[in-house]
Amino acid sequence: MKKSKYKALISKSTLQGAAAGVILATLIILISLDAPALAETDKSLTTLFSLFPALWAVLLLPFILAIAGYFLANKFMLVINKQANKIKKEANKTNMVLAFIENLRQDKLDEPFGNVKKSDPLSNALLNLREFMIKSKKEQEKRRIEEEQRTWVTQGLAQFGEILRKSSNNLEDISYSIIRYLVTYMKVNQGGVFLLNETKKGDKYFEMTACVAFDRRKYADKTINWGEGLIGRCGLEKETIFLTDVPDDYINITSGLGESNPGTILLVPLKTNNELFGVIELASFQILQQFEIELVEKSAESIASTISAVKTNIQTNKLLSETQMQAEKMAQQEEELRQNLEEMRATQEESDRREIERKGILDAIDHAAISCEFDIEGNLLSVNKNFLSTFKYKPEEVEGQNLKIFFFKDDVSELDRILADLSSGQNFRGRVKRRTKAGEEIYLFSTYSPVMDHNGEILKIISLENDITEQVEMEEALKRSKDELGLMLEEARNEVKEQFKEMEAVKIRNEKTLEGALDAIITTNQDGVVEFFNAAAEKLWGYERSEVLGNHANMLFSKETAKTNEFVTAFLNKESQKIVGERREIPIRNKYAEDIPVLMLLSEAQLGEESSYTAFIQNVEVELF
Repeated sequence: MKKSKYKALISKSTLQGAAAGVILATLIILISLDAPALAETDKSLTTLFSLFPALWAVLLLPFILAIAGYFLANKFMLVINKQANKIKKEANKTNMVLAFIENLRQDKLDEPFGNVKKSDPLSNALLNLREFMIKSKKEQEKRRIEEEQRTWVTQGLAQFGEILRKSSNNLEDISYSIIRYLVTYMKVNQGGVFLLNETKKGDKYFEMTACVAFDRRKYADKTINWGEGLIGRCGLEKETIFLTDVPDDYINITSGLGESNPGTILLVPLKTNNELFGVIELASFQILQQFEIELVEKSAESIASTISAVKTNIQTNKLLSETQMQAEKMAQQEEELRQNLEEMRATQEESDRREIERKGILDAIDHAAISCEFDIEGNLLSVNKNFLSTFKYKPEEVEGQNLKIFFFKDDVSELDRILADLSSGQNFRGRVKRRTKAGEEIYLFSTYSPVMDHNGEILKIISLENDITEQVEMEEALKRSKDELGLMLEEARNEVKEQFKEMEAVKIRNEKTLEGALDAIITTNQDGVVEFFNAAAEKLWGYERSEVLGNHANMLFSKETAKTNEFVTAFLNKESQKIVGERREIPIRNKYAEDIPVLMLLSEAQLGEESSYTAFIQNVEVELF
């Protein structure tokens, strides 16, 4: 309330109190004049006041009421002012709240909050609300930025996965596609791919296979030894290296505007299953953020897997080519061996024919037998002409002689054994080596038969013999031929065994190589029956190897795919021409009836008239997080 109004109200209340006092005093005096005590007097004021001295106090009523009106008005004004101040404060609070709400509506959270008392609960509540909203806004902004970064990384990985799926078997083309995409997507100035190779001596080194600067392809032949420089250190430690303090002589980025040292160097190892395949190097004027580094690190594993698969495919194709060449060579050697065996068989048949001829000759010779008779002691009793002519003796020279003169000293024991058998009544039939008068060695086919009397006593022994010296010589020659032929056959057999062992070793080595591959690999024969199913294939299809081997490959695809997909239909149909050397994206059907998209490359190996087909299958699904 204004001061003038305040004074006017005080004055008015004071005057009203004084007026009320005057009126009240007048009424009291008038009433007192009618009192019985004044009936016999002149009823003057002097008499009245003399009779009633207390009336003098009545005269003070205007002053008393005036003072009371003054104080009451003052007290009333204090109450009014207090209420006005309170109302004003409430109005100020209301305005403050409205202003705060308006600032919130306009997102002006940093506007000052004036005339705030710490003891005011509403103000404190509003301040706390503002602080909470500012904090929430900052957290929301932080979450928005993090979400944008995650989206950026996710989109980058998805596009990167698409690039890797379309990759070829050329490491330089793959390297260029990778580094060009990273340089473009991350908006860095320069990048390069260094792949790990080995010399023939086993020394490791890094070779630059692709380089991009300012979105242009650069051609540079650069090699870095193992453990040398930042590239070698990154490969050796298999850890990411991030430099913001780049040495002046490390690298320069050159453009049309000049040459400058980069502000950031990022080196990320390309590794999968702790196996290193290379290093990616990126250079930029701007400091790279953590989420950008995260994109490169997550991409590095996919790059390493792709490079591993490509290297495996290259090595496998090389092994398959070598195996096919070896198989062709062995088929040629097998054909030569078969021809040699045919020639040997013809030789054997010729030898058999000659042996039959020789037997015919021997049969003819049997008709002109050499005959003699002797007792159980070997003493000659009689001989025929063929005997004498054979041994070149005269009749008188052999009369009474023992058979020992016709044997060499070394063979006398054999004669004794024969005589012992004959003494027991046994016949003897066999080839015997003899000695002529001139000391020549001859061979006779002898038949000794004891002649017994009715008591079983041996009277004499009759000998019928044929000269088979020529036959023996022919047999020995034949034996030598057979031995030589046997040696030749044994050598040929050993050669075949060694060739088959080599083929088996190559097969086992190839299967071990294919077994350790990261991609699924299956091999079928020309009838479509699965003959090889590696561990990666077990993981991809969910089947155990024993469930697949020996079964037709159509169990690995859905019926719809087998009918409609040109690539799969050709692969499963025995009569169809296979699509070899071309990578196709197809769906497969796993053990749990789920269709999985894969990339499949088919190669053919032919051994003679038999063919086998090897399929390399790569899962195209990319795990982003």
